[in-house]
Amino acid sequence: MNELSQIREKITRAKRLYEAQILATKNGEVTPYRRSVFEERINQAQKEIKLRDSKN
Repeated sequence: MNELSQIREKITRAKRLYEAQILATKNGEVTPYRRSVFEERINQAQKEIKLRDSKN
């Protein structure tokens, strides 16, 4: 891999993290990004998807 593609990947990763931080809200207020909150939201979303799939 050349340096340019590595730089692009770093920029893309940083942008995704920034967007995730913005989306990490609690009661309508933006909260600081924490890995535990992110993982909890993922688990909750997966449970909701499983429930929806089991109903269908």
